[in-house]
Amino acid sequence: MKYINELSEGERIESVFAATEKQLKKTRAGKPFLSFRLADKTGSVESVAWDNAEALALKFEKGDIVAVRAEAGSYNGSLQLTVRDIKKVQAPDEYLSRILPTTDRDVEAMLSELKAAAQGVGTGWLRELMQGFLDDSAFMDAFKKAPAAKGMHHVFAGGLLQHTLKVVRLVRLIFEEYSASDPLVASMTDKDLLVAGAFLHDIGKIEELSPGAGFDYTFRGRLIGHVTLGLMALKDRLDGIKNIDREKADLLMHMVISHHGSLEYGSPKMPMCMEAMILHYADNLDAKLQGLAEFADKDVQDGKFTAWHRLYERQFYKGGDTDR
Repeated sequence: MKYINELSEGERIESVFAATEKQLKKTRAGKPFLSFRLADKTGSVESVAWDNAEALALKFEKGDIVAVRAEAGSYNGSLQLTVRDIKKVQAPDEYLSRILPTTDRDVEAMLSELKAAAQGVGTGWLRELMQGFLDDSAFMDAFKKAPAAKGMHHVFAGGLLQHTLKVVRLVRLIFEEYSASDPLVASMTDKDLLVAGAFLHDIGKIEELSPGAGFDYTFRGRLIGHVTLGLMALKDRLDGIKNIDREKADLLMHMVISHHGSLEYGSPKMPMCMEAMILHYADNLDAKLQGLAEFADKDVQDGKFTAWHRLYERQFYKGGDTDR
């Protein structure tokens, strides 16, 4: 069985992929055909079934892991599979290691560092709050497996942990820099609150995104979204802690709901305190840098620049080895 990044035009293949998109369409002549996308941990590929489309459509659903017999060709300069047969596999767990992209970092080492950051928080009720999440085995099992997004950055199992740890590191570095060089900014910033907000800002993504093939949105995720889901989870935990500082608890909840930075990008409130402002920029920086790195790494265009990035509406210099 071949991975998607091993496929070349003209070959016939039999392999296992995840069906991440699926649509039954009609040609201009009214003939039905099946358009879908297949994916594994190395990437995804547009696929089409021209013959027996309606019958093949009944054999699987979006999100299923499927066994495929197909021929590799091209369409508009990109690889495309013409599928002859497809069916849902009966033991999907056996193929998850082929299907799910996974962080290349040591998950347990990242988790240990995150725990140490939480334990280093001096404010008792904030430390208790974070420790409550860390001691929740069901929460942490989901946290370690979750991606950080569906399509833009850290789109792999362990991505949420990797992104969260990076944001924690960044906010601490920012605080240390301003503590050393600009005491006015530092005096308006609570380091413990900053670390807690960085740790908790994306916890709603555990409920927003499915950990299975394609990392699709869950029912709750599509309806409510991770910002609101994260606020709900945080509020539930805060209600169980005694002797909290109510004002700082409100600031912490504000950090969660404002971390996207603007109403346009899904935050019901814009950052209104130093901690929320720092969190927003640290979160945004890591998301964009990682997203661009992943985009450039998968880019197949010759030359020093990537293909056009639809979200950022520009090409990017690849850097490093530009002969790829």
